Amino acid sequence: MKSLSIPTLAATLALATSALCAQTSPQTDYSLNDGKVNFKAPSPWNSVMEKKEGNPQAIAFFIPDPGAQGSEDSTTATVKTRQLADASAFAATIQEEFERARSQSGFEIDPANKDAGVRQYFVTRGKTRYRVRDVARLVGNIAVEVRCQRPLPAAAQAAWTAQFDADCERVVASITP
Repeated sequence: MKSLSIPTLAATLALATSALCAQTSPQTDYSLNDGKVNFKAPSPWNSVMEKKEGNPQAIAFFIPDPGAQGSEDSTTATVKTRQLADASAFAATIQEEFERARSQSGFEIDPANKDAGVRQYFVTRGKTRYRVRDVARLVGNIAVEVRCQRPLPAAAQAAWTAQFDADCERVVASITP
């Protein structure tokens, strides 16, 4: 049997991996809390962290952002759940999360936000200002928070920004028990 050289072996593995990935469609359906909370994420969103045990639970996504390419900034979204003793603890839990947000560097409410069901604000990370959009829902006795955040570079594209915001809203709308 003829042995393959390292470059040939690497090329063969890359080709096989590429073919396998091409046949696998990206995951878009997710669940937390043993299937008690389900949601859909857009296919370009890449799940980079999943914590599906304990309380809270969360799935974090990296979103490809042409405006942030070549920088250390990143556009992300997180769906986080917290099991509550009962539904009456929902408002206090969401307020507690918001108070943590208020303590971040450069915190400022976004005056452009007109949706009372959305907490939209700015924070500063390093030298970059980010816009953060938090939406909370109650599913049974589980508080669900969807946080979408993106850097505000000068190169931000209006069409991409509108698509990102719409995708975040679709994630919130897709939350089901």
